[in-house]
Amino acid sequence: MKHVLHVLYSLERSGMEMMLLNSHAEWRRRGYQCDVLATADAVGPLAEQMRACGYAVHHIPFRSRLSLLPRLNFVRSFFRLCSSGYDIVHIHSEGGAPLFAVLAKLAGVERIAVTPHGTFRFRGFLRFRKLCERYFVRMLGGRYGMISEGVSSCEWERFRNKGIPIRNWFDVSHFRLPVPLERGAARKRLGARPENFVIVSVGNCSAIKNHEAILSAIPLLPDSLQPLYVHIGREEPSHPEQGLAEKLGIQGKVRFLGSQAEVLPYLWAADVFVMPSLHEGLGVAAIEAIASGLPLICSKVDGLSDIAQATEHTVLTETTPESIAEAILRIAALPYAERRHRALQDGRLLRERFSIRNGVQSIISGLYAEDPRSQLISEQLWGQS
Repeated sequence: MKHVLHVLYSLERSGMEMMLLNSHAEWRRRGYQCDVLATADAVGPLAEQMRACGYAVHHIPFRSRLSLLPRLNFVRSFFRLCSSGYDIVHIHSEGGAPLFAVLAKLAGVERIAVTPHGTFRFRGFLRFRKLCERYFVRMLGGRYGMISEGVSSCEWERFRNKGIPIRNWFDVSHFRLPVPLERGAARKRLGARPENFVIVSVGNCSAIKNHEAILSAIPLLPDSLQPLYVHIGREEPSHPEQGLAEKLGIQGKVRFLGSQAEVLPYLWAADVFVMPSLHEGLGVAAIEAIASGLPLICSKVDGLSDIAQATEHTVLTETTPESIAEAILRIAALPYAERRHRALQDGRLLRERFSIRNGVQSIISGLYAEDPRSQLISEQLWGQS
């Protein structure tokens, strides 16, 4: 049994944390025991759920009060943790990767893997620093895994960083189309009226998610549509998006529901999923929405364009409120049966391509493999699905 330590920041209900949560059995089936390390000041809301699933969850805060420097206790504790018998350290956080890699190597870890989960378009000195960091990690024997064509292109163009294609994944058995009774119950629980056109987004708030554009698009929609925007995700402490909704006078048309342990009922209740991010590594939440029966509207950026290329009916937009409103009206003009049919077609395309089995296999066969031909093997597996 190979022993892997996944190094993350805060354990949130998103991204790699959710993928690890739903793939624990597949890792075990393939002979890998995975543990998780949170390096943020707070361990994060998903920690207990990950422990209950079978992961050992460690928490060692990384940053000192001088934000660019690590805590001395982190250096000692992380080294001891890596010395406890890990075969692989897999780094998912952007900050601190060179130090994590050095300490893991000094502790005798055989393989270092790094996955950039976004398209990091750094500029100026920061870009140069990140280029040097990636070169240094590769010199230590670290391998980079690229989750999408967008990430791969960005890493090469910005940092001359070449990596191994791997796949993100989602729980194909959980995210599915609802039957009419399930959809009706989900809308009733949400409090949506039959005439409401329900728009949903899922994602913790940050500037790159561009939720402000969705909010600003709501006043551009005709009253006859009776739009209801359901905002799921942890907000910033000052609640700027709620402030924007009040400024726009659309409080009655928006529901801020915060972070939710289970998003599927909200996807079932909705009519369209909107993801207007300024950039993404790969929008797993958007893939889950399609598999749950929703048409997807997303911005024409790296990571989301990859999803559009893998589907037939995704609507690509600019990141502006006007473009988003126009796309919503296009989708709203379609009968529900047609929207469901399109989602069914696109869901079939995504289920095999982004299955847990394919995702875990791409990492094991490529990123973790001892075979020097691992990159070619991974590319072949990627191309076949």
